[in-house]
Amino acid sequence: AKVERMQDSVRVKVSDLRGIEIDARDIPDLVPICAVLGCFADGETRIANANRLRIKESDRLRAITQELRKMGADIRESGGGLIINGRCKLKGAVLDPHDDHRIAMSCAIAALSAEGETVIENPECVRKSYPNFFEDLEKLGASIDWGEEG
Repeated sequence: AKVERMQDSVRVKVSDLRGIEIDARDIPDLVPICAVLGCFADGETRIANANRLRIKESDRLRAITQELRKMGADIRESGGGLIINGRCKLKGAVLDPHDDHRIAMSCAIAALSAEGETVIENPECVRKSYPNFFEDLEKLGASIDWGEEG
């Protein structure tokens, strides 16, 4: 992406993403969504210093690795981080967010670019931080089937 800093804002323009190295020491909550972005980047994305994610609502390193692999991502755990080989062609899958709001939201974003249908079990776990996440995603144009309950 092309990012231009302005006085009181940032302008972001679409472009091809490139794999990078990310030090997650100060941004642990962003690791799951950074892993999703790594799936779409050209080349390898390495996320380091993320070991403390193992003691969040879930073991987030293991959880995001398992769920993105179900979608066809080339991702693996490496020490206290992740390695993602980008340009993954994600496919729909049945995903378990491990009762973790950040894993559920990251899986939903990955599903937006996946071929086929994705089912996210236990979607209500997002209520912890963003109760209207799926409603807002739908307002943005995502096609969401609320099943029998919605």
